[in-house]
Amino acid sequence: MTHLKLVLKYAFSDLRKQRLRTILALLGMLVSIGLLTIVLFLSDSIAVGYVDFLTVEAGNQDAIISVRHYYGEPENRSSYFDYDPLIETIQNTTNVIENFIPRMEIQGEVNISDGFHTPNLTNEVEVATISAINFSFENSINFGAIIDPFSKELLNLNNLPLNRCAIYYGFNDIIKYSVNDTIEIRMELVHGDIKLNLTRNLIIDQIFDFNLKWPASYRNKNLIIMDVNTLYEYFGIDEFSGKSSELILTFSRSENLYDVRNIAGSEVSVKNLITEIQVKIGIEKYNINLPKLRILRYSEFLSVLIIIVFIFVSIIAMLISGVLINGILKTSVEERIREFGIFRTLGANKIYTLSIVLMQGFLLCNFGSILGIFAAFILSRFLIIPFANNVISTNLAGFGALPFSFSWVSIMISYGMGVIVGLIVSIAPALKAMRLQLIESIHPYRHEDTLYHLQKKATINYKLILIGIILAFNGGFIFYVIPRIMVSTDTSLFAGTLITILLIFNIGLTLAGLGIIPLVLRLVIQAFRPLAGKIHNVIKIFVFRYSRRNSSTVMIFALSFSFVIFTTTVINTFSLQATAGTQFEYGSDLVIETIGWKESADSYQGGFGFGGGGGFFSSSTNDVQSDNKAIEVINVQKTVSSINPNKIMTVEFEEDLLAIDGIEKVSSVLAKPFQLSQIYFEEKKEFIAEIGDYAGLTTQEITLIGIDEDYPFTVKREFISMTSGNLKTSFDNLFHNNQSYSCIISHAISVAMSLYVNDKIRIVIHRGDELEVYPFEISGIAKGMPGFTQEFMANPIGAVGGGVLISQEIYVQIMDIPPIPYLDRIFIKLRENMLSRARSIEVFIDETYQIDYNYEIINLAREVKQQQSFFVVLDTLFTLIAMTTVFICIFGLLSSSYSTIIERKKEIGIVRTLGLKGKEINRLFIIESLIIMISSGTIGILVGWLSAWLVTSNLNILMESPDVLYIPWFNIAFIYILSIILIFFGMKLLLRKVRRKKIVDIYRETI
Repeated sequence: MTHLKLVLKYAFSDLRKQRLRTILALLGMLVSIGLLTIVLFLSDSIAVGYVDFLTVEAGNQDAIISVRHYYGEPENRSSYFDYDPLIETIQNTTNVIENFIPRMEIQGEVNISDGFHTPNLTNEVEVATISAINFSFENSINFGAIIDPFSKELLNLNNLPLNRCAIYYGFNDIIKYSVNDTIEIRMELVHGDIKLNLTRNLIIDQIFDFNLKWPASYRNKNLIIMDVNTLYEYFGIDEFSGKSSELILTFSRSENLYDVRNIAGSEVSVKNLITEIQVKIGIEKYNINLPKLRILRYSEFLSVLIIIVFIFVSIIAMLISGVLINGILKTSVEERIREFGIFRTLGANKIYTLSIVLMQGFLLCNFGSILGIFAAFILSRFLIIPFANNVISTNLAGFGALPFSFSWVSIMISYGMGVIVGLIVSIAPALKAMRLQLIESIHPYRHEDTLYHLQKKATINYKLILIGIILAFNGGFIFYVIPRIMVSTDTSLFAGTLITILLIFNIGLTLAGLGIIPLVLRLVIQAFRPLAGKIHNVIKIFVFRYSRRNSSTVMIFALSFSFVIFTTTVINTFSLQATAGTQFEYGSDLVIETIGWKESADSYQGGFGFGGGGGFFSSSTNDVQSDNKAIEVINVQKTVSSINPNKIMTVEFEEDLLAIDGIEKVSSVLAKPFQLSQIYFEEKKEFIAEIGDYAGLTTQEITLIGIDEDYPFTVKREFISMTSGNLKTSFDNLFHNNQSYSCIISHAISVAMSLYVNDKIRIVIHRGDELEVYPFEISGIAKGMPGFTQEFMANPIGAVGGGVLISQEIYVQIMDIPPIPYLDRIFIKLRENMLSRARSIEVFIDETYQIDYNYEIINLAREVKQQQSFFVVLDTLFTLIAMTTVFICIFGLLSSSYSTIIERKKEIGIVRTLGLKGKEINRLFIIESLIIMISSGTIGILVGWLSAWLVTSNLNILMESPDVLYIPWFNIAFIYILSIILIFFGMKLLLRKVRRKKIVDIYRETI
């Protein structure tokens, strides 16, 4: 105990004596551990915030029980079930369920009104989802809220009387009804093998919005609500009372079950809870859907991002704080070697010396970690979280406020990492102090530099063993670890491993780059010659003389600058690639695409969905009228539906678009072969296109695309990437080659089938039972075509189904389709002065033509903005993290410089004796520090940018995205300017005493 007290007392005494250096060390630890803790607190806050997001997206529904349908089930098996026995069974099984909420849902259709203030109706029909709920029960358990869509105040809707309903305001904007209007709803309920049709007139009681009442997806479901007793009354109380189509379950303490940082663990927890229930109620009888868990799975990217940030910051914090503490303790040991020798002569053993250095390292890390955690708490709660909410609300629409949250696990991780790393890096200086020979340590003329060291002859070549272990580890990692990670399909594990490898790669390149630091130092010293003036040679001598002492500072700067530039370059390059990729994918300012090509023919018995096609109730047979309920009873038959040809865009629509003010050019794409198969489904025609060499030895299926002459002038022309053939000549031949049919093929097809420009090929067209062969000539080969990213690829794997462009005239001819063909999409180029009004043009098109055609409009500017918004958040986060490392570097440099100043007092006295003034002393040390910072920082910047370029260019090849070269000039200038300012003022602060001290006093202290 006495030994521990002495060690603790001396360690405290020395830290107090070297007050400025201690403060610098504590500040360095505070910043690095504070940065790590902030990231952990943000992770905790995001995890809690995402649970709130899950609750909103899932409508506060943890589980939904519905009837399971299976092959071979009884024909009269209904989707509606008695919920009371089910509730009793679950309550007897587990106590984890907090609430049971039964609901009935059916489908219906309504006519669109001419306007909000007119009783006139149009012939247009909208399908609606009718949700019947028990208002009084759900209000009693506070399950969600029905609110006013404008004031967001709670609506007093305790029940809806018979023949009354409420309409979701988003749906009402489409059908245009007002409160107290009468609306005719044609309802349909499938009960086993019987379909019940019913038409009723209801009074609209409210136009509403909701909060945590239904899942967010219901905002797109054309929602109408009524009291469940109203639905029972309509379809028969005796038959349906006490039945529901779904039973919603909410878990008690559900917020503890979902963690975005541990998706697999959350799945296990929730599934363990629900498995017992599923067994008791019957696996074959009922299906249990888990909406919150399903949405949580979509958050895997967010989980990966958190892991990447955590690993990134952990490595930076450990590396930089470790080097910082190690450098400070090494300097401290160097200064006190004679002092340690005196301790030994007075009877202290080697362990005592070791304990003092380790205790100093522990005290620095302990207090630095505590201060860092405390500072992180204050900053996170009152600055970071409000700032993050501002960034998120500005750039990511749809996300709620991020709450502040932290866990004790995060605090323990930060504290543990700070202390453990500090103790580990303290071992080397401590061992050095312990191993010093007594005579050498107290020698008055001791000098660190020696020409020769006597070493014991080694019997084992440790260097060779180390190199072999490193090579074996690399090979083993590639052949044994990487395949297992890929097979595991664990995205988080794969991303964490990848980012760790990238950072290690970056660190390795940086350390390798430090090998040329002497050359860079000489160049920078020469660059500072005009500023240094007569002290140039003195600076040059000092820089190289103390290069060993400055090695840790050089490493910190190189690594930090490398991390800053690496992350900035990667994120901004990805942002630019995402923007370019979006422009490449959609092709033009506005794109109008026909929707509904792949509608499912499956229908859900119970009111959750019906097949598309020729109308909502178009498949009824055997109609029977009941005596007293006026309900139409229909036997259910399976039908196969296809897209409605009357709602598909045609070239006539394209001509109408040209008349809209602001549109410069319009280009259309005809329906592709597989789309024609759906259009002519009733005629049992299946359209297939194949390409083959002229002899017909090899053929494969392709995607034949019919374009017009305006295509290359309407789309983003810079993204047309021709690998063979001239762009202008290729497209000219496509439309004006009178001698033969011409086409432009995908590079993937060219490579896979060894086809080249000017080759003669054959295209085989299947039209149902008909087959015809047409000769074509290849006028061009492209690996990228705007608007057709899936069809035109460079990788041969994309050859099957690859794209082949031909003119629309030839397409109509060989496909044998009507002269006014159907369109797949329309590209629209806006005038330059109308780009800012793209949204208003989009709205005008919707208001004018949405009734006539089934389509969706893609606004390129909006899509690009969404992409950029996401990367703005990432860039802001990583830039703040990276810039913080610069501050840590400055602390390391100032600490090292302070130790150097103390050690070089005698030199300062000599140069002052030779005539240097106080200002010139300042200039000497400031320029020396700037030379070290700029030299090491330049290597870090070059290595960081090169690493980022290697990563992004390789990913670019894999993803076949447009090439983007990004150099972060702003960030480079910013970190240089910031470092120069901090060094200038920091060195002036450190030198204030030395430059004012009398020369005689300096000699007294050093001789």
